[in-house]
Amino acid sequence: MPDLVTGPPQRTRESGGGIRVSAEVDGAQPLWFSVDETFAEMLSERADHIAVALLLPAMRYGRNLHVGGTVTDTLLHRLNHDAQALVRSVHPEYRTITVTADETAEAGSPAAGVATGFSGGVDSFATLSEYTGDGVPSSLRVTHLLNNNVGAHGDDGADLWQKRFDGLRPVAQELGLPFIRVDSNIGEHYPRMGFMQTVTFRNAAVIHVLGGGIGRSYHASEGSFGNISMPPRHGDIGLVGAMTFPLLSTAALTLESTSSGMSRVERTLALVGRPVSRHLDVCVDANPDRTTNCSHCWKCMRTMLTLEIAGSLDEFVPAVFVREPYERRREQYYAELLSSTEPNDIELVEFGDAHGWHWGLGARGRALARRTEEHARDAARGIRRRLRR
Repeated sequence: MPDLVTGPPQRTRESGGGIRVSAEVDGAQPLWFSVDETFAEMLSERADHIAVALLLPAMRYGRNLHVGGTVTDTLLHRLNHDAQALVRSVHPEYRTITVTADETAEAGSPAAGVATGFSGGVDSFATLSEYTGDGVPSSLRVTHLLNNNVGAHGDDGADLWQKRFDGLRPVAQELGLPFIRVDSNIGEHYPRMGFMQTVTFRNAAVIHVLGGGIGRSYHASEGSFGNISMPPRHGDIGLVGAMTFPLLSTAALTLESTSSGMSRVERTLALVGRPVSRHLDVCVDANPDRTTNCSHCWKCMRTMLTLEIAGSLDEFVPAVFVREPYERRREQYYAELLSSTEPNDIELVEFGDAHGWHWGLGARGRALARRTEEHARDAARGIRRRLRR
């Protein structure tokens, strides 16, 4: 395969008042990121974000990567060594490549800004609670909130992204923090590569774009330390963020995974009694017309059941959730939960058992049937793999 070669980052002014940082990419659309011109002074002059953004697609398709412009020397070194080793532990089908740049330079001094992505979910609220509360050292206290359009809202999710962002503005206003929207076409450079399988690098690239004003960033962990395993289930690279983000850091920009010391149940219960929690948005329903959480997708069900077991669901109905869709699907969800091998699901079942939650014999029977079917499918896949050898 030919090398993947980019031009250096260039800035242009958008008609709507944004500043776009783009780089030409041979054989593909330019890679670009855009922010409101209010935050133009936070943009980095370096091309670190290009190297981070394109490492995974280059590895996926076995193409050496050459980045136009200047890349921080330590970042380039790690992208050629441990970062790739970690990626291949998660995605063994990816290939080892060589990453080069027009120029390298030592990291400068870190900027004063401390940012965290804020989606309104359980994990991002947990990070806010830890790093905006009393007693947080000034060097660790969050100074900026980010909301990125890098794939979580779907391929055509601009309307949904805008609606979600507008719904979260009051949180930033209550905290007195600037709220930065970062748009990008990075998803176009990840063909046939799932969002959850690449999420760490997509969001890390955004932080490097803002490296002129941000010196530290927090990325809400998907799971707790006790649930970290290699390789992560389904190639979900976000589950090993605690190992990945340090490899994407420099002396001028520290990327950290946060709240891994808390379980999903603990993070959910930390929302109880906090007025700001009325802005909670955990839903995976991509319908831009919805006005609240759908209350029947798996994320809504998990959150609502956790709150119900704790006796706190009424606090979140109807401002955050709607009871009827949840109750209609609850028995079916029990079976899904009891048959699941996902660490967060196992944790929720244990939480329910500890509180004497009644799952019902019907749900347990359906869970047993689901496990039997899954074992049969796993066995069939194993036979097909052996036959192909």
